[in-house]
Amino acid sequence: MNSSFVNKQVLILGAICVLTFICFRYTMQNQFTNWDDDFYVTNDPYIKALTADNLKVIFTEDITKNNYHPLCMLSLAINYHFSQMNPGAYYLTNILIHIANIILVFFLLLQLCKRLKMDENSQLFIAGFSALWFGIHPMHVESVAWIAERKDVLYAFFYFSALLCYLQYLSNDKSKWYYATFVLFIASCLSKPMAVVFPVTLLCIDILYQRQWGKKLITEKIIFFLVSLICGGMAFYTQNKTGAIASFGTLTIGERIMYAAYGYVMYIVKIFNPTYLSTFYPYPYRFINGNLPVIYYAAPFIAIGSVALPLYLTYPKGMHSHKKNPALFRIIAFGMGYFVTNVIFVLQFISVGAAIMADRYSYVAYVGLFFLITYFLNELARRLPSFRTGIIVILLLLSSALSYLCYERTFVWHDSETLLSDAIEKYPLQALLSYKWRGNYYLDKGDVDDALKDYNVLSMLHAADAKVYDRIGVIYTAKQDYKKAIEAFSSSLAVQNNVYKTYVDRSILYSKTGDTANAFKDLVIGYQLNQKAEQVFSDSCFIAVQNKQYDFAISNYNMLLRINNTNPFYYFYRGVAEFGENKVAEAMRDWLIGIKFNSKDVLQSASYDLSVAYDGLGNDSLAVYYAELAMSVGYKVTPEFLATLKEKKAAQMRK
Repeated sequence: MNSSFVNKQVLILGAICVLTFICFRYTMQNQFTNWDDDFYVTNDPYIKALTADNLKVIFTEDITKNNYHPLCMLSLAINYHFSQMNPGAYYLTNILIHIANIILVFFLLLQLCKRLKMDENSQLFIAGFSALWFGIHPMHVESVAWIAERKDVLYAFFYFSALLCYLQYLSNDKSKWYYATFVLFIASCLSKPMAVVFPVTLLCIDILYQRQWGKKLITEKIIFFLVSLICGGMAFYTQNKTGAIASFGTLTIGERIMYAAYGYVMYIVKIFNPTYLSTFYPYPYRFINGNLPVIYYAAPFIAIGSVALPLYLTYPKGMHSHKKNPALFRIIAFGMGYFVTNVIFVLQFISVGAAIMADRYSYVAYVGLFFLITYFLNELARRLPSFRTGIIVILLLLSSALSYLCYERTFVWHDSETLLSDAIEKYPLQALLSYKWRGNYYLDKGDVDDALKDYNVLSMLHAADAKVYDRIGVIYTAKQDYKKAIEAFSSSLAVQNNVYKTYVDRSILYSKTGDTANAFKDLVIGYQLNQKAEQVFSDSCFIAVQNKQYDFAISNYNMLLRINNTNPFYYFYRGVAEFGENKVAEAMRDWLIGIKFNSKDVLQSASYDLSVAYDGLGNDSLAVYYAELAMSVGYKVTPEFLATLKEKKAAQMRK
């Protein structure tokens, strides 16, 4: 390889990497979002320390409850080790992995072009523009500018590395490259299950390289397909367990074909027109007569035609064979095969999630289309050499437009509000999950009015999400609009009647309205569903005591003690509420019961409170006794208070 060619590679790659970093630089100022970043980073305890126990959990359990990707979680744990909760460091890591992927894509396509015996200028043209568009395409912003999507850039890194090793294996047939390919493939699967299609991608390369179909070609792929089946099965099981996969009866076969074909066509459309991008692409509305928009009926034919027609026209043995370029059929078969292979499992044949497509699914798949586009553009420039410079200038101008759109798209990911508002603006009354997550964001901020607006949109659309109605009920409870709150909790339970917390929330609300019969009924149901209901209800009782809502607290502790009469804290805090209501005798009775359980915390506080109560009743002897008892178990009784009690006791004895 001559040094001039190497220098050109370095120059082109350097320019692409710098431009990509500039396009994504604002990302480092973005914040964590509540779109899975909470599950992956902010609320995940297992990444907060690189301990043996945490590493064991990361590699043996699905800690995000949506997929098993331990290498992704390990990378986030390493990020946390060095930068804690500084989001900029996580985004910088994503950008650096993305830039590494650009380099891998460049050399991957360079090797493919060399195998096709292209000249050096053609190699640089195809590899350079493909790597550039891979780096700055707006459809790839989601994969880079979303912390929880670390798995995308990471699995791609191992995926492309494995493909490069496979090319080395095909070039010299050394087993070390075969085993390196296999190890990197496993690493890719452990970063994101989408890598399971890798063995089919290898077959696409075999077609491009004209490898003879035989025993060796088949047997060398067996272990890859075996790993794919295992990882794919695990991914399906996990997604199905969490409810992400819709029941097969939800959509008809015809609908599944139309939706899958529509997604496929739109991925191709977006590579040429990456505008009106969104984090959420909803399924279509039907017209009054039940029909879908025309594009959905046309999509299957467009999808089949986009693959079948160019293959038919370039098939070597056909009447339309391309005699001047016999490799054209293999090139198209590779490019389209690579693209189809890497999107096939996200085309909603099996309905996963509420969106019909997602930008992030184009990340690895677009490499096949970039290769085809740049190949044909290079052929155009090669056959029209006088226009080559003009073609390159036009492509650079188009690339500038892509870089601008990429840069602008990174601002959408600034925080949860900007991200979700963008989807809602693009698809009002359709981006239902975006309304929900934005409502959650506002509620976490304490902006209950804006949260209620978003939740009410979902309520108006009769969204089948029990948690939304529960949160509406919580908000109306805080606003003391108890009628609407009860309606919301009841709507929640109509959607899903086995959520213990909703029963507890409604129980607390009934108690506020004085309906103790229904309050206790809901508390019992909640407790039967999950014993955590007792703790949630007791927390509300404690808050009521703290807020001096004594009547409410007494009523609720009465119910709690019917559920569990062995908890000394319930007696103690009911006593505090009773004392606050000047029901001294009842309070003392509860405190005396509470100290019998020998709980140190209750014994300390209840003894002191009994001392104060007996002092108020003029029983100085018992006041001193309980003050000294409180001191003996660690309660800090002031010397002045104890001295005063003893003086009163002595005076009483002198009488």
